[in-house]
Order: sequence, then C-alpha cells, then structure tokens
Amino acid sequence: MNKTLPVSKLKPGMIPAKSIVRPDGAVLTPAGTPLDAQRIDAVKEAGIPSAVVETPAPDASAPLDPMLLEAARDHLTKRFRFADLSHPAVSKLFELCVPRTAAKMHRFKTAFLEEVERPAPGKAFPSPGRTDCIPAPEELLESDLKMVSLPDVFVRINEVVNNPRSSSDEAANVIGMDTSLTAKLLKLVNSAYYRLPSKVDSLSRAVTIVGGRQLTTLALGVSVLSLFKDLPPGLINVRSLWKHSVGCGLIASTLAERRGEPDAERFFVAGLLHDMGRLVMYKNLPGPASRMLLTAREEGVLLRDAERRILGWDHALLAGMLLTKWNFPPSLEDAVRDHHEPGGDSADIGPAVIHAADAAANALGVGSSGEYFVPPLDPAAWNALDIAPRVLEEAVDRADQQVEGVIKAFLPDDPDA
Repeated sequence: MNKTLPVSKLKPGMIPAKSIVRPDGAVLTPAGTPLDAQRIDAVKEAGIPSAVVETPAPDASAPLDPMLLEAARDHLTKRFRFADLSHPAVSKLFELCVPRTAAKMHRFKTAFLEEVERPAPGKAFPSPGRTDCIPAPEELLESDLKMVSLPDVFVRINEVVNNPRSSSDEAANVIGMDTSLTAKLLKLVNSAYYRLPSKVDSLSRAVTIVGGRQLTTLALGVSVLSLFKDLPPGLINVRSLWKHSVGCGLIASTLAERRGEPDAERFFVAGLLHDMGRLVMYKNLPGPASRMLLTAREEGVLLRDAERRILGWDHALLAGMLLTKWNFPPSLEDAVRDHHEPGGDSADIGPAVIHAADAAANALGVGSSGEYFVPPLDPAAWNALDIAPRVLEEAVDRADQQVEGVIKAFLPDDPDA
C-alpha cells in the first residue's frame, strides 16, 4: 500500500512509490530509490507539495489476530460464492487468500473490505448513458480502424511467429525495426521474469539467450499494449487491469513450466491478452461497460454474465475474434477465446492453463479487470493440467515477486508503473 505525504513529512529512508518529478519534467528521485537528506532538500527547493511513498508491508512472520482471520474467511466465502470450495485446487486458493485478506484488513483497519474492493455504485463509475444501441462484435471491431489496421512492424512480427522456418536473425531484424518495442523487450528480458545472471544489452544477445520464436511471441504481446492507452476515466483502474493481466500471464507460464510445456512465453502472452476484450469494451463502449460493472456489483453476478446479458456476447468471444483478424497463432487465439469455457481437451492445453491462471489471479487479488468474484474452476480443465494444487502456491509466489518489475518493463512510460 502507498501513501501520499506532504514534503514536510518526508524522512530519510522513505522509498518513493512514484518518481518525484519537477514541474519541468526532470526526475529528482526515481521510484524505488530511498530518500536521503539531500534528495529531500532538493524536493523542497523545487516546490513540490507532496510525494507518494511506500508503506512497510505487514510482518509476514507476525501472527495475525484470529478474529481477523475469521473475518477474512467470511469475506472470502462471499467472493468464492461461484467456486466449488470442495475442489482441492479451489480449496488451496481459498487458504492462500485467507492470510493475504486478513493482512489487507489490518492495513485498511476494517473487516469490511467491500468498502474498498466494491465501491458504492455511482461513485466508482461514470453515468452508464444509453445502452440500447449495442453493436455486434464484428461491427464493434470494424468501427475502430486503429485497432484493425495494425502497424507494419506488427504484421511482420506476426509473419515470423507463424512461419516455422523463420530464423533467429529474421526475428531480431523484424523486432529491431521498432526501437520502442526493442527497448521494452530488453527491459523485460532483464527483469525478474528471466532472472538472468548478467544484463542483456542487445537484441541479438536476447535472441540467443531467450530464443527467436520465444522473443517474437513476447513482441506480439508487448506491441498490443500501445492500442489501449486512452481508456475513459472512471470505468476501471488501468494499472490494476494490467497488473491482473501480467499476473495471470506469470501464473500461466509457471503452470505451463511445471507441466513441462515448451515455450512458456506463449502462455505468458495468452495470459497477458486474456482480458483484452474488456479493454476493447471499456474503450469503445463506455456506456454499456459501465452498466455491466454496475449490474455485476449491484446484483452479485459474475461480470461475464452481466456482459452476456447486456451485450449478448462477452469479452472472451470479442478478444478471440480480434486475434483472428490479426492472424495470431491459433494456439494463442484459442487460449484467449476459450479461457472461461476450456473443457478438458489435453491436446490443446492453452485454454485450461489460462482458465486456471485467471481464477488464481482473481482469487488472490493480483490486480483486477473489473471482476469482483472468483470465477468457477472447471474440474475437467484442472484435471487436464495434471498438476498438484500446491503448484498454485508456487505460481502465485512468482507473480507476487515479479509482477511489478514486469509491468515496469511493459509500461516504462507509465508514471505509476
């Protein structure tokens, strides 16, 4: 949790959660850099009124109040109302959530997290406006020319991914056409996601270490982010949405690795893009999207059910159609489109992996794309994964450790990242 303090309250040792920037744009103290007396003086001299600093996390080793743990269980029972708590994997997620939720209650000094997690309707969202003219998903996608007409470099990257005979040199050459994309990929490769022993400072080196096809798959995911910079304010916390997407991707790649799947990057990108349909909705249908969010929270239903009721279709279908237009690899398209209805097909494990990762990310509160409840876990999909429930703990731990660093790699221009 972060806290905004007036400059007069800053003390040496405090860590800025956001970069402290002068009015002319110069960075006085980067986010994550501890303050000292000299830096604080510089902030005061610049006339900056306040700064956002990190507050210490609760001591994980300290025992939590049993009454707070019981309150956390009561709260989670509501959030898990659509999930089968008798299922071993769901039960594992529930138990992982209890201490985290109790710690959050301790931080907010309340046992009623609905006040924090479920803002009162009308305060969190703008006016729904008219919702009677709902386009078909095909019409919605065709109406956004920027989304349909992708940059040339994106098309070339997609060609490399879809061509099994593409070489590593071709991958590096295509990615290198976009300097911004290259910079983001190098930041990702040097982040905690790969945990490399030394810094990678060139694209050719990154291709050698990570692999041409793997790096190009990552490039597909990174290049999509630029299409969703201008979302209407008030509908959703954009950073929280990306945190959920990145967290789902990290959990998905861990589950895939524990299954022995090759190219874990494919599952990471599928997780990153799994709720892309909601981004399209929030960007192009703010009125109906507001109504969906209000309906889900007022009536206590899953957000995707509210989508289907109001729109006649949901975000997963919309995302799958968009990936088809972009000629994405079928494995990525299937994983995104079917992540809520994965079935038990062990031959195409992508939907099941993203399905489980999405449930875990929602349960543990790793960001949010608007869904309050924990989505139900399909038993057949979990059985198809053929992994033990304890792997979920490892996957969530990895997401906790890496999500912030990966967001900074993906969104280097985001002052909140």
